[in-house]
Amino acid sequence: MTVDRAPEKFELARPQVTRVEILLFIENEVVRRGLEAMISQIETATVLPDALAEVLSMELTGSTERFILTTFPEWPRLHEQLSTAHPRPFVLLVGDDVRSKDLSQNSDLPCDGVISLAGASVENLEETLFKVVAGEIPMPTQLTRELLAINRGRQYRSSGQSVALTAREKETLSLLVQGLSNKQIAKSLNITTHGVKRLVGTVLLKLDAPNRTAAVVTALNERLV
Repeated sequence: MTVDRAPEKFELARPQVTRVEILLFIENEVVRRGLEAMISQIETATVLPDALAEVLSMELTGSTERFILTTFPEWPRLHEQLSTAHPRPFVLLVGDDVRSKDLSQNSDLPCDGVISLAGASVENLEETLFKVVAGEIPMPTQLTRELLAINRGRQYRSSGQSVALTAREKETLSLLVQGLSNKQIAKSLNITTHGVKRLVGTVLLKLDAPNRTAAVVTALNERLV
């Protein structure tokens, strides 16, 4: 009975995605081949053989989502090329050497989640891809704890000034604290998911938060919600 229920529960997290296209922006041949082998076992996923510039010029069709998987050495090189990409592909940082300070110090770089190689599997990779599509920012537990610890110890506004959020931004932040995905926030606010992405991006910018987890911690520490 347990085996039969698990797939049904997982399918609920990705109802509108039929295909996932993935570009591996990774120079390490061992890591690249390992990821290619796992992706080949995901029925809805395809590895794109083209160069980054060519991939960014390709149109998305139907309910297809596009990802770029990269490692820390290559990650900074994405910034300039993705700055004008519309829509921007999801970016997943791959590796076990990613630390909280790397995310905080490079908050201007695109990052929609982090995948640990140590615990990587076909199932974990597939689940991570669709969590990102649903609006979550998946990352290893230890990395999440580091980010939480950093934000708990940070004096966010030494001047004592409050964060200037609009009513809509406060509403969005409140929904983030509740753990809602972009799709769920869009339904709650009666706006599009693209509108939610813009709101969330603005909230992160105003809170000086590198990701949603950091924004939630700041919101709770500063009693913004």
